[in-house]
Amino acid sequence: MATAHVLYDNKVLENKITDLVNTKLEVRSLMTIDHSLAEAAGVTKTVNKYTYSGKVEKLAKGAKNTERGKVTFVGTDYTVNRYQQTYDYNDMDVMKDPMVVDTVSRGAAQVMANQIKDEYFAELAKITNEHTYAKGSTPDYDTIVDALQTLNQEVEDGMFILMGNDMKAAFRKDPDYKSSKQGEMLYTGQFGTICGLPCLFSKLVPAKTIYVTSKDAITFFVKREGSVEQDRDIETKDNTVVYERHGLVALVDETKSIKITEAAT
Repeated sequence: MATAHVLYDNKVLENKITDLVNTKLEVRSLMTIDHSLAEAAGVTKTVNKYTYSGKVEKLAKGAKNTERGKVTFVGTDYTVNRYQQTYDYNDMDVMKDPMVVDTVSRGAAQVMANQIKDEYFAELAKITNEHTYAKGSTPDYDTIVDALQTLNQEVEDGMFILMGNDMKAAFRKDPDYKSSKQGEMLYTGQFGTICGLPCLFSKLVPAKTIYVTSKDAITFFVKREGSVEQDRDIETKDNTVVYERHGLVALVDETKSIKITEAAT
């Protein structure tokens, strides 16, 4: 007696694809994951950029401050995105090759991971702290030193450097870099350290650009981690799988971030 077709359990596919997305999303280790939106109503997140101004005064006994500190902030509204991937397969495809479902799941996960990765780098591009190196020159060790001095951070723990292939090649030719200990591979993409900061590269970094940043700079606000729905045409034996996640990627703190670019003139 022939058995009826049974769809994969939604939870099985849901966990499978979510795990694949989380694994393939290399930038996930470079940003903060925040689940606070999952507990709150609404699909909008306001990210405030704060600036404090104040002055320390030396006062005589009984005297009051003549100036008071104050905080100003500028808010940017972000809307929760629905990240969705849909794919189809036919019973006959699975009969020919049982790996079909696993293969399309991996493909869907990769496409979704790339989308979130693109958004991560789009937020990095919004960094307003800037440092430039001379037009027509090549950035070197001193360029990173000067950029870090601009940030003026007493503690640089947790910071790292991101650059594209062009800048990676430039540093690999830098005598200071070549003579230094290149460090061990700590996670995907790292090819050494500069000024004690892990140095990574990505093709998504614009040419002639270097980012110095930290995990606190970018946050992925998760509204809904992942869910799967399926549909099936019992006549054609076509199966449809829809996988979705809800969230947004935002630049939330650039106090430890700076963008290094070539000077215009």
